[in-house]
Amino acid sequence: MAEKPKGRHRADVEINILESFEIRSRRSIREAERARQSKLQRRLDKLAAKRDQEFFNPATEGQDGLQAKPRYVVSQQQKAPFYAKRAVKNTLTMSVASGLLATFALPAYAYNPDVAAMSRFTTTNAEAVASAEDTQNLTVAAVNTVKFARGAYSSADAEEIARQELLNNYRNYSGPTAADYVANPPYSTLDAATILKVAAKYVGTPYVFGGSTPSGFDCSGYVAFVFSQFGIALPHSVHGQARMGILVKPEDAMPGDLVIMNDMSHDGIYAGNGNFYHAPRRGDTVKLAPIYTSQVHFVRLATN
Repeated sequence: MAEKPKGRHRADVEINILESFEIRSRRSIREAERARQSKLQRRLDKLAAKRDQEFFNPATEGQDGLQAKPRYVVSQQQKAPFYAKRAVKNTLTMSVASGLLATFALPAYAYNPDVAAMSRFTTTNAEAVASAEDTQNLTVAAVNTVKFARGAYSSADAEEIARQELLNNYRNYSGPTAADYVANPPYSTLDAATILKVAAKYVGTPYVFGGSTPSGFDCSGYVAFVFSQFGIALPHSVHGQARMGILVKPEDAMPGDLVIMNDMSHDGIYAGNGNFYHAPRRGDTVKLAPIYTSQVHFVRLATN
């Protein structure tokens, strides 16, 4: 048998296949690590060069041939929008919070039982408070009146209320009428002073269309009622009263004469100095006032 070679020579040693693979693997790992480190270094160098280029502009040659000084470029800092500032945010937040708190607190304050008790209210219902016996009722008829009919109601305005009240008073009049005075006149002499005295007695009487009593007069009803107290029966119309006397010139007119509008729309009792007693219109009262138009004529009543 041949004798195995001896010594330290590596060539004489048989290498296991697995050991050879392990050596090659370690070499590959080291080479891959060196490649990764090299790639990372190149990337870092590129980033550094780019950063230097942003913040530093290399020197350039000027027109005079001299080298210009380097110029540093710093990016502008962006300003925060107005609504993004801390102070503005805090102010808006506090405003919204205060508004919400006030809104939530109002009903609780308005219907606080302690406040109601201090006000001597036993309920917070408005209708119940208004109908309570110890409630101070302040009735204003001109504000609102409710008419009840078959369980329903409707509001009436002040003008309608006043008209209804005036008509009720007119219908309920029980004093002497013009016919009563004609039958038994309190004055036997028809003179200017007495006529004006009787006419002035009814100043303030409200106007009622078709009215002929001291509870309400219209223009011709007022004139007829005044002269009825002298035993003169006048028709309740301007046209009829204009035909009951004689026409006089304006310069000859005397107190106590009738003032007739030329269009027969109105009449009154002449008081002298361009004034007359009359019942003007709906919503007004009997008054002494200037004759407001020149389109008038005067009629003097004559007694038999």
